[in-house]
Amino acid sequence: MPVIERVAWDYAGADDVAYRFQKLQLKYGSQVIVMENQWAVFFRDGKAYDVFGPGRHTISSNNVPFLTDALKKLGIIGDIFDCEVIYVSNSQFRANFGGQAYSAPSGDIKYQAELGYFGYLLYKVEEPKLFVTEFFGNKGASSSRDVENYIRGFVNERIINEFGKFDIFEMVKNVDVTTDKVALKISDEAARIGLKIVDCTFEGVKIPEEARRFASGMGQQAMMMQYMKETASELKGSEGGGAAATGLGAGIGLSMPFLFQQQMQQAQAQTAAQNAAAQAQKLVVCPNCSTPNPLGTKFCGNCGSSLLPPSKLKCSACNADVPENFKFCPNCGTLMKKPAEAVCPKCGTKNPPGTKFCGNCGEKMA
Repeated sequence: MPVIERVAWDYAGADDVAYRFQKLQLKYGSQVIVMENQWAVFFRDGKAYDVFGPGRHTISSNNVPFLTDALKKLGIIGDIFDCEVIYVSNSQFRANFGGQAYSAPSGDIKYQAELGYFGYLLYKVEEPKLFVTEFFGNKGASSSRDVENYIRGFVNERIINEFGKFDIFEMVKNVDVTTDKVALKISDEAARIGLKIVDCTFEGVKIPEEARRFASGMGQQAMMMQYMKETASELKGSEGGGAAATGLGAGIGLSMPFLFQQQMQQAQAQTAAQNAAAQAQKLVVCPNCSTPNPLGTKFCGNCGSSLLPPSKLKCSACNADVPENFKFCPNCGTLMKKPAEAVCPKCGTKNPPGTKFCGNCGEKMA
């Protein structure tokens, strides 16, 4: 095997991610030339060692320290040594993806929808040493085509796994949010193999019309009825299944009111939860300091003033209900007079107007 004086990947195409120079014999003084958009990674026995950036590099024990240290441990260091040099492009690449995936089991019958998807990925190598170890060491890649095929498989596998975590109700209602979550997962896992995901775009997600109907309450009930009918038909045609089918048929008739009631209860519970959430977001403004407080608060959290609605009095002129803190009736303008407090004849405690029994001693008010 001849000793190589010069190594360069100067014929890289626009779609080439990496190139592997195998079984090289280099010597101190050999040159490794790296283009502006490349890295050169020294590789031996399934492991990536030193990384060279752009420029003309003359091999010496000083600029390949990790590789020469490894060779010293093996006892094979000399003026000439065997290794591989893997060139990696740091340009941006595009990978198209597409396929079929299933949603998570949904509803009482554990329905799974078959979803179609397609899109593209923009990526680049960010950690060349990690990338080379993963693809050329662990995966045994030998060309750009191997790398590209693995990346497409990597993306499709993550999409299938992630779609399997979302039921069809969430897919129908929030397909954009769901695909954003899947794209984020792909980006996180790609970083572990030395890749940076610049963009992950789903150009389309195909949800069958049957799945869209199932995602509605009535559609789910209709599909459940159809499922029961088909099951009854299969049992009826099987050996000894006549009685079982009859029983199931009766069971369907008996269970349908319960199923409708169950669906109604679930809808009511969901509505109540939504109303409670909306109610929790409402605020009441303090009449004294104008501080907003959560609805239901009895006293202002800023100044301590009461937030309860004021008691109302009857206008003596027009009989309208008027808040007790109003001086004039907003309906007719009559001056409001507050009734005098009732004084207990026994203990002298002052009680609100109209009190029939004393709040202190229980004596009947005169």
